[in-house]
Amino acid sequence: MRKRLTPGPAEGGPKLPSLRSYRDFRLLWTGSAMSVMAERCSGMAFTLLVLWHTGSKSAAGLVGFAGLLPSLLVQLPAGVLVDRMNRRRVMMTCVVVRMIAVATVAASLVGDQVRVSHIAVVAFVQSSMTVFYQLSERAMVRGVVPRQQLSAAMATNEARSRGVNFIANPTSGAMFGLSAWVPFLSSVGLYLFSLITLVRLRKENQPPPRKGPGGRRLRAEVSAGLRWVWSRAYFRTALLIIAGSNLVFQGLILTVAVVIREDGGAAGTIGLIMAAGGMGGLCGALSGGWLNRRLPMRHIVVLAHTAWAVVMPSAVFFRQAVALGALFYITSFIGATVTVSGMSYQVRITPNDMQGRVGSVVMLLVSGASSLGALGTGYLLEAVGSRHTLMGLSAVMAVLALVAAAVFSRPGAAREDRADSTEPPDAALTPPEPAVPPALDPPAPASVVDGTPADPLTTLEARRTDG
Repeated sequence: MRKRLTPGPAEGGPKLPSLRSYRDFRLLWTGSAMSVMAERCSGMAFTLLVLWHTGSKSAAGLVGFAGLLPSLLVQLPAGVLVDRMNRRRVMMTCVVVRMIAVATVAASLVGDQVRVSHIAVVAFVQSSMTVFYQLSERAMVRGVVPRQQLSAAMATNEARSRGVNFIANPTSGAMFGLSAWVPFLSSVGLYLFSLITLVRLRKENQPPPRKGPGGRRLRAEVSAGLRWVWSRAYFRTALLIIAGSNLVFQGLILTVAVVIREDGGAAGTIGLIMAAGGMGGLCGALSGGWLNRRLPMRHIVVLAHTAWAVVMPSAVFFRQAVALGALFYITSFIGATVTVSGMSYQVRITPNDMQGRVGSVVMLLVSGASSLGALGTGYLLEAVGSRHTLMGLSAVMAVLALVAAAVFSRPGAAREDRADSTEPPDAALTPPEPAVPPALDPPAPASVVDGTPADPLTTLEARRTDG
């Protein structure tokens, strides 16, 4: 039996059900949870495999760089293709390719053959497919939940990812302790279950690629996404500052792994420290929606970077696993609130037909810097050691905190925030939203082949079932 949205008794407005009552959102959430779990298990095992089998810090940094390089190379073209292609099919293809790539690592370990070049290639392939997957998933959320539940859906997805981190990191470390091939074979199984779940998603009703005079070339569409982001001074400044902090944290993760190994710790200890970060991220994501409703993004960015600058120097003086776990809990808690605020802001202000391109620019800025952080930190550790590397990372975070405070506390920051939140007037890039009755709050309607919006009631009824 299907349910219709009914006006709330108190306000006469729509009474929105819980996110669990949307069948496609449940399937999307579950399939993505297993996909993230598989990616996290194998991703952490890459670093452990190289460190424990070669002992080379620079090789570990090189593999980390290969895993993060797609954030620099693949993001922009991926955003264009995600806007052109059926997003459900893109996600399923990504799962299949990652499953095959990780399976080759498991097979090579069974034969006791470890090559850094092979691990680096697989890390690159897996991360490239993850870029496509994440952009497609984020764009699909807007079509499976009502518009007013976007922030709640984004917070739920972030909580999922952080919760998976809490489980995946210690699990990967424990499985690696049993045998090096176990986490990779487990990832293959998780990818398979993710594929089965995504197959059950209803087919996405996307229009074919739009055609204009001479067609819309890849370069023109990439440029449109870049211009859209760069024309918003407030938005791009926040992204650049967050990109700097991502670079620092990628360096922190690699440095902590080296510290544990230098002090004679086990691989499982690193997993437990990452699990503490996962728990902090989960708690931060669950509270991120509450904070996002009460503070503008600029205030969250300033508070977050100030808090990070205060707590990060503790890693220089306290190298015990418990202290490092507490540090990761705090930093991840703060990071999750920033992520929820930023994702909700971006999805809310971006036109639906540009979600892929704008999302790719955002990911390029905030995550692409992580690849440079992994590569640079590996060589920095070889040159000056772990303690001085931690001091340098703490100093960079302090500078970022000062920049954030100076930029977002100045007069005019609130005005820029309001200006960035206004949708651009270019009708070719940002088509107006279709009018809907005030008593209903459907999700952004899909477009049919002729370009006219589908009926909101039909769209909502087709995607909702009893939960």
